[in-house]
Amino acid sequence: MFCKKFIFALVLTAILTAIFVSCNTKNRGEWQLLDMRKDTLFIAETNVSDGTTLILEIDGHTDDSIKVHGISIAGGDIKKELKVDWYNPKVAVQFQAYLAKKGSLKINYYVPTNY
Repeated sequence: MFCKKFIFALVLTAILTAIFVSCNTKNRGEWQLLDMRKDTLFIAETNVSDGTTLILEIDGHTDDSIKVHGISIAGGDIKKELKVDWYNPKVAVQFQAYLAKKGSLKINYYVPTNY
């Protein structure tokens, strides 16, 4: 009998944890950039008050080098992940066209919570 209650409690905890983690989507998002000719500041508000890291996933193609969050990225097919220190619930990411004139990018951001 004790074993069944323990297994039930374990399964219930796992389900509640999965629901909590899947519902916490205000700490991630996506920006699309279709015009490479102009610098852009992306801003988003999250619900993370204790975050220390910002994860950026950059995916797309450009004809030449760009800068994202001050980091130079070579042109061509781009699939890059950047992890930077971040201590603010508001996310601000600077895109600089640098040498690029054409292309398109998706920038996914994620601010993980600290447990």
